[in-house]
Amino acid sequence: MFSRLMRIIKPGDRRKERRVKVRFPAEVGGLKGRVTDVSLGGFGFYPDQEGLAEGDEVMAVLMPDEFTTIEIPCRVVGADDEGMVVCVAFIKVTPDQFDPLQDIIAHQALG
Repeated sequence: MFSRLMRIIKPGDRRKERRVKVRFPAEVGGLKGRVTDVSLGGFGFYPDQEGLAEGDEVMAVLMPDEFTTIEIPCRVVGADDEGMVVCVAFIKVTPDQFDPLQDIIAHQALG
């Protein structure tokens, strides 16, 4: 199953971790918005308002479904070419955070 998953997730990505497209609510540094893609290394975040700057260390609260909330410390590492999506890297992922992140990636990639 893992090899099938790795073929489905964006193979040409230059990032260390593979990522998948998603769409679910989140808060980053207290700002609401939505996650646009996620990997085991971080995620893209489309905030509802401005207020995040590169280098900010913040707490992210990911809400992939009505039953799951993942709180994880992060660092803002940049933005996309248009400046609309903020690139966020996880600072440290614990086993309690890793399993739900892996489930999100596998579920989205495998449908």
